[in-house]
Amino acid sequence: MSLTDEWLALSHRLYEKGKAIFDHSNVLESEAGTKDTKVVALTLLARTTGNFQAAVLLLENGHTVEARTMVRCCYENLFWIAALAKKGDAFVRDMELDDAASRMKRANGLLEWSKEQNQKFDFYEKLETFRDDMKEKHRKPGAITQKAAADNGGLGPAYIIYRELSGDAAHPSATSLSRHVTWGGEGDTARFTVHALPVDEPLAVPDTLELACNPLLGVCVAANQILGGTEVGERLSTLFDAFNALSDANKTARQRSKE
Repeated sequence: MSLTDEWLALSHRLYEKGKAIFDHSNVLESEAGTKDTKVVALTLLARTTGNFQAAVLLLENGHTVEARTMVRCCYENLFWIAALAKKGDAFVRDMELDDAASRMKRANGLLEWSKEQNQKFDFYEKLETFRDDMKEKHRKPGAITQKAAADNGGLGPAYIIYRELSGDAAHPSATSLSRHVTWGGEGDTARFTVHALPVDEPLAVPDTLELACNPLLGVCVAANQILGGTEVGERLSTLFDAFNALSDANKTARQRSKE
């Protein structure tokens, strides 16, 4: 079995673990409603398993850059659920304020755009009232930065990976765009070729699978903790051991490729 096949097998096990935690959760309705930390944890777990599954499907179809963009989403979910596990209801309140800040910003942008047009829109007055009501209720709400969420959850080092994935795949950068270009020939005969799919290094797929499995494993741990720590399906410790073993195999493969 190849290293990629081993990672895909572990990916399936981790996905099934996430599903098991979700399916066997016993979250009773409380006064907090959807603001209950357990409900929020379940939504973050659901989003992560979806992002993760999309990343694997993209990798299986040759879309490494797009897969790494989805992996970046998994890290965002990890930061938020880690902060939720540490701060509890206080982070749920931060989420409310973040949503309010986003809504106000979008409303302001649409109102400014409307003023520049040569016609009056029916939604303008309603949107202006909505914006003013939000201002009165929340004043100047603060937005959650991914760096702050990572730090609040004790995951500062993981933010470095997230930041690298931003320039490496999620954003149009010199690094991400260079994946689509190869050079051939020398001197006057040198020519470049632009490829629709990125041209990857041999270890790009197992490396990306490692990056994807890492946040899903972390989200499963945090969700399991917030939901009460009930162990269902394969044990998290067993999955951790399997992840570490394959991570070591990745390091060995990278070392050999340089020799």
